[in-house]
Amino acid sequence: CSSDLSSGINAEYGQTSETKTTNNVEQSPILGLVAVLLSCCSSGFAGVYFEKLLKGSDISIWMRNIHLAGYGVIVGLFGVFWTDGAIVQEKGFFFGYNAWVWWVIAMQAFGGLLVAVVVKYADNILKGFATSLAIIVSCVVSVFLWGFVITLQFSVGTALVLGAVYLYSLPKPATKLLPN
Repeated sequence: CSSDLSSGINAEYGQTSETKTTNNVEQSPILGLVAVLLSCCSSGFAGVYFEKLLKGSDISIWMRNIHLAGYGVIVGLFGVFWTDGAIVQEKGFFFGYNAWVWWVIAMQAFGGLLVAVVVKYADNILKGFATSLAIIVSCVVSVFLWGFVITLQFSVGTALVLGAVYLYSLPKPATKLLPN
């Protein structure tokens, strides 16, 4: 499955020439491909490590989430004060928060807890498939709500994801042990 995905990405982004957008900003498809591949690899390693943390310790899932959230809060606050420190000091940390912002915060928190439960009781690969299927469902719903146009690239990506989910869900074949 990953070779199909790699082939699809390579066919789509395998150009070597620089392209320009409507804003006359130069873009490099190769640099973009390398960035996506590095992001996928680091995300995969992080997912495996997260699964190891959840399954390999006696600490409850709630305490583990609090530990991991502590690091996120430190990094997040550093980023906020680095980029918008003067505005935050002048207007306050919660300036501009409205009901929609609080709704998004609540949904992200719930999503984080849900991911932890899925990884704890299933595995990281299943979480990846669930995330991919959620993206596909969101895009299909976007067709009806906001007029999203389904492209050939989206259709090929959807087919690859659905094929990978199907292959992953097949029962494992019985293995025979060879006599010594």
